[in-house]
Order: sequence, then C-alpha cells, then structure tokens
Amino acid sequence: MAKTGIIVIDPGHGGKLEIGGSSANNATGTSGVLEKNITLRMAFLVREQLVLLAASTGDNLDIILTREKDENIGLAARAEIAKKKKADLFLSIHCNAFDGKARGTETLISPVSSGNTNHAAEKAFAQLIQTAVFNAIKSHDPKAKDRGVKDQKLAVLRDAVLGTKTRGCLVELEFIDVKAVDHLINTGPQAAQVRQDIARAIAEALIAAL
Repeated sequence: MAKTGIIVIDPGHGGKLEIGGSSANNATGTSGVLEKNITLRMAFLVREQLVLLAASTGDNLDIILTREKDENIGLAARAEIAKKKKADLFLSIHCNAFDGKARGTETLISPVSSGNTNHAAEKAFAQLIQTAVFNAIKSHDPKAKDRGVKDQKLAVLRDAVLGTKTRGCLVELEFIDVKAVDHLINTGPQAAQVRQDIARAIAEALIAAL
C-alpha cells in the first residue's frame, strides 16, 4: 500500500556564525572536511533517494530540508519548520568527533525527563535509522561500531518546539576525526558509493517509519 507522509530533513550546522544555539560547525575530518558540508550533502542524497523510492512505489511524500545552502538556522527554528508543516518525521543529520580514535554510529532522542510524550514511538523510529546507517557503513567497513539509540537533551528535539505530532531523532553518522572514517565517507575511492548507500538506507528507514 502506498504511503503518505511529510518528512523534514535537517542538515546540522551551517554558515559562519552560531545562531540560536546552533554552532556553525562542530566536527572536522582529518582531511579538513567540515561537518556542516557533509550533513548538507547527505541531506541532498537522502532527499534524492526518497524521491526515487516514492516514484517506484507510488508513495506520496512531502520532503522538506531545513536548509539548502551554507547558512545557519537556530535550533528552535529548525524544529519549528517541522511543527508548522505538521511533519510526521524529523531527522537531524550530524557527524561526531572526539579524540581521533572513537568510532561508531549513534542516534539520539529526547528523554522522557525533557517532557517527551513520544518517547516510545521516537525510540522505535530512531532504531530504524540507527540500524540502517550502521548496517550501510558496516557493509563497507567491518570496524563499524553500533553505539545504539540514546536519550539526550537536545533543543532541536524538544516537544515544546518540535511539536507532539512529529517523531524526531538526530543521527550521528560517524566520527569524522578518525582518518579511516574520513577516508571511508569523504576522500576514498569508494566514498561516493558509501554515501549513496547510507542515503539509500536512511531513505528506506524513513519510509518504513511512516
């Protein structure tokens, strides 16, 4: 049966200045690639894959990006886009960095203690995204690590700004300050295919979640 849904994809960060709690950029790859550019590129790829999948199945999807260029938008303003559109799903895309050694994919949701009335539904949604991204990366790199779905207080996921209708989560694709990861998804000869596979997996998970 064809599905109908509104999906908001949020490429993390952007621009040159911090705005409304959103930093311009956090993680930087060993090659110098910036998280804000990876997240935007991945958002475009996910949208492209959603369009292709919808065309093949007859799904009726409204796909919205919170930004489509190198600009920053406040965290509440990003969530407000989903709230105003009455989105079914909100996915914020980010990358991690820590000590140049830590690895793994993790997906974050707002905890019950933050007033999240959708916690169970969002946990199920986040698990679909987590599994999709982890499996896509692991198919290219056996050293991929599944860091799981975690509760974390994040302004962009708060019910107060996101709304109670929308299920939201934030995926940290990988730690790009690890040379092997940067090579895998940015600079290596198979990087374009890896990104495509991740995007396809995310798109499939989004549709499955509707």
